[in-house]
Amino acid sequence: MRFKKHLLGWLAATLLFSSQTQAAPLVLATKSFTEQHILSAMTVQYLQKKGFQVQPQTNIAAVISRNAMVNKQIDITWEYTGTSLIIFNRIDKRMNPQQTYDTVKHLDAKLGLVWLKPADMNNTYAFAMQRKRAEAENITTISQMVAKIEQVRQNDPDHNWMLGLDLGICRAQRRDEAPSASLSDAARSPANTTDGPGAGL
Repeated sequence: MRFKKHLLGWLAATLLFSSQTQAAPLVLATKSFTEQHILSAMTVQYLQKKGFQVQPQTNIAAVISRNAMVNKQIDITWEYTGTSLIIFNRIDKRMNPQQTYDTVKHLDAKLGLVWLKPADMNNTYAFAMQRKRAEAENITTISQMVAKIEQVRQNDPDHNWMLGLDLGICRAQRRDEAPSASLSDAARSPANTTDGPGAGL
């Protein structure tokens, strides 16, 4: 209970942890990208200053981390409300950040997982283009980019644009959708609208 009390007061952080927390050391799992590495280091330093022993486990895949949480193999992880909503709970419904948080908090509670208050940061996805290409195509918005890609797809399919998308966005798309729909749907995807407050710990 002391562990939960300390974390509730930390920078409005969102905590996702197993309700059956273990004795020290606490096992903290984080994923394999920069934001998660930074969050891991911050969390370890904070908890150690509070007197807890922490065993960080980095570069853990999302699905593996999720299963480990459910099976009580790890105690804490930074997680995203959009990931829980779409990937783990398979809900493909557009929601605002608060609705998403409330939904995953309720559903994950059934598995013995606890979400604390969302972190005060924004990790929203965004598309990036080379400035020279964007200026040449007169593209300043996602809608313009989608329209241009669709125009090329219909009129000059031999020169379709090549895109690089995050795996999470790709997985969020329905399996029966045509590839041509992927970009516009990714732009409207709940994954781009529900993670606003940031991660869950």
